[in-house]
Amino acid sequence: MRFALTPEQQEFRETARRFLAERVDLRALIALRGAHDPNLWKSIAGLGWLGDEDLTFVETTLLAEEAGRALLPGPFLGTLIASEALRAAGSPEQRRRLLPAFASGEKKASVALDPGAVRFVRNRVRGELPAVPCAEVADVFLVLAAAPDGPALLLVSASEAIVETAAGADLTRPVARVRFEGAKVAERLSAEKLERVGDRARVLVAADAVGGAAKALGMAVDYAKEREQFDRPIGSFQAVKHRAADAWRAVEAARLAVWYAAWAIANDDEDASMASRAAKAVAGDAFVRAAADSIQIHGGIGFTWEHDAHLFYRRALADQAMLGDASEQRDAIAAGVLARG
Repeated sequence: MRFALTPEQQEFRETARRFLAERVDLRALIALRGAHDPNLWKSIAGLGWLGDEDLTFVETTLLAEEAGRALLPGPFLGTLIASEALRAAGSPEQRRRLLPAFASGEKKASVALDPGAVRFVRNRVRGELPAVPCAEVADVFLVLAAAPDGPALLLVSASEAIVETAAGADLTRPVARVRFEGAKVAERLSAEKLERVGDRARVLVAADAVGGAAKALGMAVDYAKEREQFDRPIGSFQAVKHRAADAWRAVEAARLAVWYAAWAIANDDEDASMASRAAKAVAGDAFVRAAADSIQIHGGIGFTWEHDAHLFYRRALADQAMLGDASEQRDAIAAGVLARG
C-alpha cells in the first residue's frame, strides 16, 4: 500500500516543528527540576497537543515525532501515553472526567508499564519502580501492576507515592525512584484493553525515536558539509558518505514503520499490534545507530559536553529500552506469527 500524509497533516507537522524549534532551549530545560518548564507546558497545552479530542492517533504520532526531533525535555511523551491509555482503556465516565485535566495541562503523567515491579492487592499499590522518567514533576503515574485477578492498569496519584532522585542516562527525561507503600488506587483502567494501550505507547515511543534519529543524522550531515580535512569537506570522503547513507536508510525505514503502525491503530487494523512492535524495534535501533554515527561524524567535538550529540545518544538509549528493546519486540512478533499459524 502507499501511505502518505494529507496536506493538512503535513501543515500540522510543519507548524509543530517551527514552534518547537523556536521554543525549546535544551540546555536551559535540562537544568530545571524534571527538565520541566511550566511556561512552555502552558503554551503546549494551549495548542491542544496534550489530548485534544480532535486529533487522530496519526496526528498525535506526528506530534511525538516532532517532539523527538526537538529532543523536547520533560513529561510530554508520558502525558501523551497516559491520555491514549485513557482513550483506549478508560470507561466513558473516566474519559469524560479525566481527559480534560490532561488536555488542559493541569495533569502531567509519567509512565511505568514494565511488568513485575508493582503489586495491586486489596485496592492497595505496593512496590518500587527504580527509574521512572520525569517522576519528580508528575501528577499521575500510569502503572502496570500484578493483581490476583491478572494484570492491572492503574492511574495512581503522585501524592500517593514516595519519589527519590535517581541516576539515569537521559538528561532530557531525568528519572527518579518511585515507591508505593500501600497507595490507594486513583483509577483502574480496563485490563481487557491492555494490549491496545501497549500498542499506542510503543508507537509513540517509536515516533519520538524517529524524530530524534532524523535530527541527530541531520546535524551530522550539516557538519560533514562544513568541516574540512585535506582541503575537502569530510562529507566527500567515502567512509563518511557510507555511514550517513546507511543511517539515513535505517531512519526512513523506521519512519514508514511508525506511520503505518499509527495508521493501523487509528483504523483498528488487525495488524496493529504487530505493526506497533515492528515500529518500536526498528525505530529504537535506528535512533541508537543514528545518534552513535552522529558522534562519530562530528569527531572530537561530538564527544564533548558542550555539543548536543551526546544528549541525542542518551535519549536513544532510553527510548530503545522503554517498553522492551528490539529483541523483545521481535520475540513477541514471532510468537504472534506462530500463534496465527
